[in-house]
Amino acid sequence: MRLRPFELIEPRSVAEAVEALGRADGDARLVAGGTALVPMLRMGLLRPERVISLHRIAELGRFAVSGGGLHVGAMVTMAAIGRSPEIARGWPLLAAAAGRVATPAIRSSATLGGNLGYAEPASDPAPALLCLEAEVDVAGPAGARSLPLSRFFAGFYETALAPGEILTAVRVPAAPPGARSSYVKFCPRSAEDKPLVGVAALLVMDAGAGRCVEARIGLGAVAPSAIRASRAEAILRGATVDAATIQAAADAAVEETDPLSDLMGSAEYRRQMVRVWVRRLLTSLANG
Repeated sequence: MRLRPFELIEPRSVAEAVEALGRADGDARLVAGGTALVPMLRMGLLRPERVISLHRIAELGRFAVSGGGLHVGAMVTMAAIGRSPEIARGWPLLAAAAGRVATPAIRSSATLGGNLGYAEPASDPAPALLCLEAEVDVAGPAGARSLPLSRFFAGFYETALAPGEILTAVRVPAAPPGARSSYVKFCPRSAEDKPLVGVAALLVMDAGAGRCVEARIGLGAVAPSAIRASRAEAILRGATVDAATIQAAADAAVEETDPLSDLMGSAEYRRQMVRVWVRRLLTSLANG
């Protein structure tokens, strides 16, 4: 299907992009990697008058480690995150999740900012970044602001971005010392598909006592947006992490979900898979 004509704008700064997005003459859309927007344009689901490409804004395409934290520009690709030795050393959970996004070809185009801005409920990086307690930087007509990723997602394909605002970067603090973390996704059709269930978890253990010092669990594809399983985390913190505790945490995680039924599986099937994969992942991390 041929694309409907539109004006393509290629700003070279965030300020120029904000100005172009805020113009009153018709609908405008931002494009980062294009892996979500371009198919919708081809199918005629969106018909903007203007498409604003962010690929010429150099500052958005870089990541850096500073003060123990990671700063990732919105245009950094999943492939770059997944391949970076620096990110793999300091933030292996993010590297693992980025490396599981779709196919190698899509990872080379898909960007972190585009993924989060699209607010896909079945995002791979979002549960990992929730576990890492990431924040997002936003720029708009009223200036710049930051907010926790947990407050950025506002619902099914909805974010807290105000009109005219652009997500510019993601900031990830250092993981707690001694943290063990991992990301798993369950795809019943293909390993390169969106997850039916995605689970990220981070544990800090008192090795001598077998007690959990810190626990964070992020879930994807089981609610209108990626979520933290806070009640499951509370069960683990301060507890001896044995089979009974892990099962209780997995059961609590299920109660925190609100999945939809679709062609990949029913809502009840998703709940059962949350129980299975949270239990498996926590067991693996607790055992080191």
